[in-house]
Amino acid sequence: MNRTLDQLRYIEKYESWEGSLEVKASVDLFNTEIYSLNTFIDTKYALTTEDLSTIQFVKKNFHEIYTIFLESLLEWQLYGIAYEIYDEQNHSFQSIYPKKIEDLHSYVGLPILQILHEYAKDGHSYYSLNFNKNCRISIEHGFTALFHKKELIDLSPSDIDSVISGLQYIEPDCSQWEKGFWKLKPKLENSHYNEPGVIRNRWKSLFSG
Repeated sequence: MNRTLDQLRYIEKYESWEGSLEVKASVDLFNTEIYSLNTFIDTKYALTTEDLSTIQFVKKNFHEIYTIFLESLLEWQLYGIAYEIYDEQNHSFQSIYPKKIEDLHSYVGLPILQILHEYAKDGHSYYSLNFNKNCRISIEHGFTALFHKKELIDLSPSDIDSVISGLQYIEPDCSQWEKGFWKLKPKLENSHYNEPGVIRNRWKSLFSG
């Protein structure tokens, strides 16, 4: 198989693809029109057509994708989500009330793109933006945003493996995952997770289409 693509290359030792993609970005946020986005694909196999389509899609649309992510974090506050950041000087947490995407951009840290090789629908792989380094709103577990094309599926202060595991518990078939699950989650109580079918029906009825 071809072991290089743009600035991505296959690392045999780790059985994964690593490197970066040159993506179109917001000058206001990243101080450049072309941003070098660290990228990771956890597979030992050749990239699929769906993977390649997603790579090209993100390269072209990262500006809008990242804005959707930040705007959704702002909107999440309307659903009762509160944000705290860790104050390293005082070794304590401080509540924040961001009102602009620029506010959140300064707190989330640097994104890493992960193409999810095993999860695809409609000709494109799912992908995530992972925030680990310098993510001040979730210093222990980082933060993850799961996307399909421009549709934001989920937001979570956890890693992508936990996000995927949670969604598969509710809907094992990734081709049925719909946008907007992140809006439903704040309305769920722990007891609801005993009935994944109920959650699945609420998800599909509220956020499909």
